[in-house]
Amino acid sequence: MNKSECIGAKVALINGMSFGLGILFIMTFIGLLFSDGLLGLIGIGALLSYNYLFISLALLYLALPFALWLFGKRNSKNLNQGKSIIKTSAEFSFGVNLIIWIVFLFSQLVLGGIENYLYLNLIVIGTILVLGFLTTYTFGFYIVKLTKEKLKASVQQRV
Repeated sequence: MNKSECIGAKVALINGMSFGLGILFIMTFIGLLFSDGLLGLIGIGALLSYNYLFISLALLYLALPFALWLFGKRNSKNLNQGKSIIKTSAEFSFGVNLIIWIVFLFSQLVLGGIENYLYLNLIVIGTILVLGFLTTYTFGFYIVKLTKEKLKASVQQRV
């Protein structure tokens, strides 16, 4: 891994972890609220009693740093190749969301069975699309722009 890829991976990890974990916690809590009501207390009990859902959520949270690191490196490559910030941001946002939600989907299908296969696929695809578009123009854009600034600063530092 060269220095520019390292810069992209660090920027994505440092800035993306706090935002990404915060959004995942909020989504988990909202999902629990709507699952069985009563302010999510029944939902939390269901989460802890259904081990496959707990394992899938744990894998989702563990996939986030890997996805950020991988696509943070790609941010540097894309910016060095002259791609625009918005195209790089779209690739970053959709890539990160694709990885974490596909991990969740596959773990649900493997551990939970295929009883709600179509329903689960539609939810995951919808989540990837909605979050991909939202983060492309918000936090993904911020991370890519920050990566570009850090890369420019490292080039100026060498000169």
